[in-house]
Amino acid sequence: MLLAIRLASIGDDMTEFLETAEGTLAYQVTGDGPLVVCSPGMGDLRSTFDNITPALVEAGYRVAAMDIRGLGESSAGWRRYGDSATATDILALAKHLSDRPAILFGNSCSAGAAVIAARQDPAAVAALVLTGPFALTRSISLVDKATAAVFGIPGIGRMGWLAYWPKFFGTKPADFEARRLELKRNLAESGRFAAVHAIFYEDHSEADDALVGVHHPALIVMGDADPDFADPVDQAKRIAARHPGPNQVVIVPGAGHYPHSERVDLVAPAVVEFLNSLDRTPCPE
Repeated sequence: MLLAIRLASIGDDMTEFLETAEGTLAYQVTGDGPLVVCSPGMGDLRSTFDNITPALVEAGYRVAAMDIRGLGESSAGWRRYGDSATATDILALAKHLSDRPAILFGNSCSAGAAVIAARQDPAAVAALVLTGPFALTRSISLVDKATAAVFGIPGIGRMGWLAYWPKFFGTKPADFEARRLELKRNLAESGRFAAVHAIFYEDHSEADDALVGVHHPALIVMGDADPDFADPVDQAKRIAARHPGPNQVVIVPGAGHYPHSERVDLVAPAVVEFLNSLDRTPCPE
């Protein structure tokens, strides 16, 4: 149940807040037109969409970039985290902002969450844009479990994440240093890194299961230097093959896990072309 909305002006940036029964979501809306809800991945902030937002707005879209629960300006201390929880929040924001189907633009874990959202409420979704997507089940190895345990040590995990985060980029965007400092400040706040650590254990099986039931058009964007996947190109092709709806795959040379931010010169035109090609008829239940 949605409880209330409040606004806060932070410098020149107008942040809006949507209060739900579980916590408060922060988001920023830019432009007018069909709604695009943008959601970042684990341990990242909504500023990951800053570079691509102007192109979407110029093309006639209304862009709502949200902070996932626990991070950015969203509240800390949520009862649950992960793909399913993020899907709930994406749908809540989309329905709050528009009574028409929204385009869901998710990166990393939020790409999987967007898939889940589309499966849960097909009529609320027009299409999917998935960058660096975790939408297939991944095995949790002993090394993964050991890493998650170390990252759970107060202070150690936060420092480790901040040290490793730059390695996710194949091509660092112009605003990389500003974003790194923003993330460092945010994760220093109480309860922030707990939200990151909670998602370490996600195997994305729910997104994988949902994918075969999603018939919305999808654009799958993968950097060919994405270090999260042993073979990023193969990962993108496997997602496309498992998705029964119409889809396109865009491989971005030199990009890592954030192609929409790293190579906006290549990704923005592809996203705009995809969105402009959509049939606006809602997807059937």
